[in-house]
Amino acid sequence: GSFQLEDFAGWIGGAASVIVGHPLDTVKTRLQAGVGYGNTLSCIRTEAASNPLPWALSPLFFLQLESLT
Repeated sequence: GSFQLEDFAGWIGGAASVIVGHPLDTVKTRLQAGVGYGNTLSCIRTEAASNPLPWALSPLFFLQLESLT
């Protein structure tokens, strides 16, 4: 009943947080490392074009593995 709905809502909230937060953390880290991007937008374009899917799926996969332990 209600417990399953709460679990599902928690999973959706956590997944949304990772899907939004991980790419932004990646861009922030690249810019701080001084990899040579001119600005934030060029960094986003370059990173998203080179690897669009793993930006969100990689952390979600590892979070699922972590929850199994």
